[in-house]
Amino acid sequence: MKFLHYIWGLLVLLCFLNSCNTDANKVICNENTHVKQGKSPKRGVSFAFSFSEDVSVLGPSISWYYNWSPAHAAKYDELNKEMNLDFCPMAWNGIDKSALKKYKERHPECKYLLTFNEPNLTDQANMTPQQAAQKWPEIKAVAKEFGLKLISPAMNYGTLENYGDPIVWLDEFFELVPLSDVDGISLHCYMASPGALKWYISRFKKYNKPIWLTEFCAWDGLNNETYTAEEQQQFMSDAINYLESDSLIYRYAWFIPRGAESENDFPYNFLLKNSSSFALTDLGEIFTQISAQDKNTYYGECQTIEAEDYSSICIAEGVGTNSWVNGPRVRVTNDATHKTLELYDFFKEHWVEYQINPEASGNYTLEIRYASENNTRLQFDVNGALSSKFLLSNTGSNNTWKTAKIPISLEKGKQTFRITIEAGSLKMNWLKFYNNLNS
Repeated sequence: MKFLHYIWGLLVLLCFLNSCNTDANKVICNENTHVKQGKSPKRGVSFAFSFSEDVSVLGPSISWYYNWSPAHAAKYDELNKEMNLDFCPMAWNGIDKSALKKYKERHPECKYLLTFNEPNLTDQANMTPQQAAQKWPEIKAVAKEFGLKLISPAMNYGTLENYGDPIVWLDEFFELVPLSDVDGISLHCYMASPGALKWYISRFKKYNKPIWLTEFCAWDGLNNETYTAEEQQQFMSDAINYLESDSLIYRYAWFIPRGAESENDFPYNFLLKNSSSFALTDLGEIFTQISAQDKNTYYGECQTIEAEDYSSICIAEGVGTNSWVNGPRVRVTNDATHKTLELYDFFKEHWVEYQINPEASGNYTLEIRYASENNTRLQFDVNGALSSKFLLSNTGSNNTWKTAKIPISLEKGKQTFRITIEAGSLKMNWLKFYNNLNS
């Protein structure tokens, strides 16, 4: 009898210990456990900062900037270092060796020197290729002395006679100056279509150099009366998704964080409000939060994955082709529970990918925060192989948000998780996955 009591007691103890271990290993999901992507090494702005607060607002989301000058105020040095920002000096229409020397002495890590700003525009650097080539030896010598790599003159469609086409100007310039002198091709674009931007950039790829898009926004002068702030936001979303997807784009700089006009006036391209609050506009929210397409950050169990934190998007399918491929866009969400960006215009055959890292193989729950006026069929692929499909019921309208709980099976380890719209459409705010102990 004592032996049976002993066995019974041992079983109770084992069950208790197993119960404790289960509770100890159970992860309580918290919506706030969000891991932010690394910032894009490409993303920057063309702007002469006047306030440290502006640097603090934009700094966490940009990697570089320039101000059309070789000079840079020393008061920003510590802040730039803290935020890992690279300032690139510029020889706008000639070299100011003294100013460049002062900056290089404070910043020996400075690597690049931008050259000649829009030389084929009569109200900018205003130089023929021959005139630019005459100034080039001095710029090249100073760059060599200071250990700087040269970036080509920044080209746009121009007003200089016979040089309206930037390629004509640049081709003549490189007949006089070796192409090997430069480590990148700089260009500006104000076309209001992301497809036109992509086409324009493709013209400069023939030089086989990294592309620096040092000014861009939608501002072509053709649509001043009808263009809206929403259209500028749509352009930014599409354009940045393309620029991040194309490996030949080395850097890009938005024009412009702030100007003298109101952020509510055409062309609606300001990232910062013209107020004393040093706050972002809705366009600025998009610019600072849109995906860097970071391939090194993986999300684990219960971590909130913002919809805009995809590692790739279907727009990437158009890279290296003559076509533009549409994809979903991002904007400030109207989901009251989670004020970040939402993925919208997410239609049939569109896809986004996320990097995930389950700790164990097994059955999981995938939560998706979404809104849709129609039923939507989703396809899930893991590392390029079909995993499962799921039909999401409509939420009643595109402004009514619900959280779906979807059963999925995942293997252990780092993987790429693709969500494709097979039928229907939706808006998405965030997603997360967790094992079924948390359901």
